[in-house]
Amino acid sequence: MESMKKVLVLGAGRSSSSLIQELLNRSESNGWRVAVGDMDLALAQQKCAQHPASEAFEIDPTDNTSRDARIAASDLVISMVPAFLHPQIASVAIEAGVPVITPSYVSPEMEALHSRAVEKGVLVLNEIGLDPGIDHLSAKQVLDRIELEGGKMLEFESYCGGLIAPDSDNNPWHYKFSWNPRNVVLAAQSGPATFLAGGADRLVPPHRVFQNARTIEVDGTSFEGYPNRDSIAYVDKYGLAGIETLVRGTLRGEGFCAGWDALVQLGCVRDDVNMTWSKGCSWADWLCSFVPAQWAEAGLESAVRRVTNCSDESMARLHWLGLFDAQTGPRTTSGTPAQIIQELLEIKWELKAEDRDMIVMWHRFLYEINGERHEVTSSLRLEGRDAVYTGMSDTVGWPMAIAAEAMLNGQFKQTGVEVPLHRDYYDVILPELKRMGVEFQETHCKC
Repeated sequence: MESMKKVLVLGAGRSSSSLIQELLNRSESNGWRVAVGDMDLALAQQKCAQHPASEAFEIDPTDNTSRDARIAASDLVISMVPAFLHPQIASVAIEAGVPVITPSYVSPEMEALHSRAVEKGVLVLNEIGLDPGIDHLSAKQVLDRIELEGGKMLEFESYCGGLIAPDSDNNPWHYKFSWNPRNVVLAAQSGPATFLAGGADRLVPPHRVFQNARTIEVDGTSFEGYPNRDSIAYVDKYGLAGIETLVRGTLRGEGFCAGWDALVQLGCVRDDVNMTWSKGCSWADWLCSFVPAQWAEAGLESAVRRVTNCSDESMARLHWLGLFDAQTGPRTTSGTPAQIIQELLEIKWELKAEDRDMIVMWHRFLYEINGERHEVTSSLRLEGRDAVYTGMSDTVGWPMAIAAEAMLNGQFKQTGVEVPLHRDYYDVILPELKRMGVEFQETHCKC
């Protein structure tokens, strides 16, 4: 037992399900023990499913002593806790000489650990989930291939979305939650979307992001893609100096963006101001607080139309949410608008036990070689197995499990704070994902 390698997973939330299952699936052949910790012990036990190679334990949020001792005694740490805690966990692991995996973007606090990790000979691998993660691996594989062929990149677009499988799509928003609802509600609020288009920098302020959606077709189905935060940073990250167009974005179902834009224009998803509504207020009363009082006198629906200029279809989506309901209202009447409406959305967009989600990713590469223009599209469409082992959970967890095996077997030689942007990573992870059913379909044409 002492010779077995110890894998420590911190966090047993919904995105951890497939990760923990896959680690345990690989435990016997690799000689692993997998310890899973969460503040909710029952949740950790549920995810371990009484597997003989597993151990569930409770994390005490008020005392890190036990957690830190477990980190130091492990051979690998996988952090699935909220992203702001990753640097704290990584710092402890680095000092103990223990490698780390996280699925999250590299924060300035995490980047600050790079020199120390190099000094200690420790790899801290981040952005190795779905988005970020599979997006990097799949895009860089094609970009590197085009470069080796002598191609000059002109345009690159990349979009990804966690959506709902067609047989579970029964609401006009074509959406249900398969991951952290708060992140969905706060989408595009952290700052403007910046990207390259036609050789020029473009900036779209948060209140107009959902008005800049474009149509993207994957396997005969139309989706809407809106730009994410800072796409321009990927000029350097992906080695695309001189590229004319570069956009990274999020996918949603048809009509979602216009409906969500109405909520943005009203201020219903703002998270920067605390408000208080009267106890017992209805959803109609709540919504009324976001329109000018003099307009509301002529009717709430009329006032909403004047503020948002939304279509009949978008208005129908707001009605479906129950925002015009005069009989029921929010349970919580104090907080930010985003917090209050999230309560409603978690009910209306709940992923039921019988539901399945769907992941869609789409890349477009336009490049020139020998005076000819070529376009490659690469797309992934994957449906979840059920409401626990969702497509989101699979595509977040499986790349980490594969990376964990590679790191414990000594396949990755890098040290420091890393992101999987070169072939040392995609040559190992993408073939294994393909074997598991995560496979991209490519089309190639001359323009």
